[in-house]
Amino acid sequence: MGVFDQMVKELQKTEPAQRVPDKIEVVAERGTPYQQVMKVWRQWQGLSDRQESGGWSHPQDSKELMATGEAVEAMVNDLPRVQWWAVRKAHGISPAAWRFPNADYAGELLLAEDTLTAKMQRNVNTKRYFMER
Repeated sequence: MGVFDQMVKELQKTEPAQRVPDKIEVVAERGTPYQQVMKVWRQWQGLSDRQESGGWSHPQDSKELMATGEAVEAMVNDLPRVQWWAVRKAHGISPAAWRFPNADYAGELLLAEDTLTAKMQRNVNTKRYFMER
């Protein structure tokens, strides 16, 4: 009998391991409506880098994504420049350094989020995210 055969016999003598069921609860974390809309906006921002020439498009180029992205872009562009910069920096769209030494980045971002949330709740393309809850 070879070494391998002896190992197999030894393993067969041991009792099989008892699997204990995991006690993990899975909770779907969707985020706030504001975060959901901003996620769509980030996807919309990235589309121009992945567009195909010759008329081909990607599956994520749905009417809903395009309408939401364009609406949020218009809302962000209406913000004061310091808040515009804070929103873009917070979502990774503007990787440059914070250029407002006299302004508080976190404070300006909170003001921008409040302003954008109010606008999103009234906009025809974004208000559905706030109604789903």
